[in-house]
Amino acid sequence: MDVDSDHRTNGEDDVLDEITNMESKFYQQGYQDGFDHGKLHGLFEGRELGKEKAWELWEEVGFYQGLAETYITLLNNNEELIKGKDGIGGAGLGGGRKGKDARIINHAQILLGLIDSFPTINPSQPQSSSNPPTSTSESVLSSGLESKEIDLSNLISNIRSRYKLLCSSLNIKPRLQTAQFIEAIPGSGASNITSEVQEGIEGPVKGVDTRQLRF
Repeated sequence: MDVDSDHRTNGEDDVLDEITNMESKFYQQGYQDGFDHGKLHGLFEGRELGKEKAWELWEEVGFYQGLAETYITLLNNNEELIKGKDGIGGAGLGGGRKGKDARIINHAQILLGLIDSFPTINPSQPQSSSNPPTSTSESVLSSGLESKEIDLSNLISNIRSRYKLLCSSLNIKPRLQTAQFIEAIPGSGASNITSEVQEGIEGPVKGVDTRQLRF
């Protein structure tokens, strides 16, 4: 008789515990489902936005690279193409590349050096067996980037400054359009950006607050 009584008591306690913890149980289950779902969609949206921003940034840097390489080629092949107001120009190149043309080439070469140091891969993405390096050089570059922290914000600022200096030497107007660079605060998961939310983003990331994304 006592055994049956204890059994009924334990059963009633189990039911009461289940009812009491029901809210917490469903909360934890819903939280985990939402976390998994959000993590998956966040990965897709972050990947799309990252590719879009990388395209914009390298379209700008590629323009600078093409401009510098073009003027270096032109000045090397035709000493009379660009002449300084003081009448030096091509003659300066003939005498050890002195004068205005030599300064232009120097600015262009420094700009190309900065562009060459700009990373082309994302070192923050760990390599896995399903995503190995495509080449030996990429593997070496990735290990080099991981061992040396690169200040992308400072590097792109230096590239733009050197580009403007090159344009000033050439007496041409610099390109006004620049890519939007988002710098994230380490460990915060949010970006440190002073500009407004970028308008005109279509596709999977339409309506996403770009200030709250880190990539």
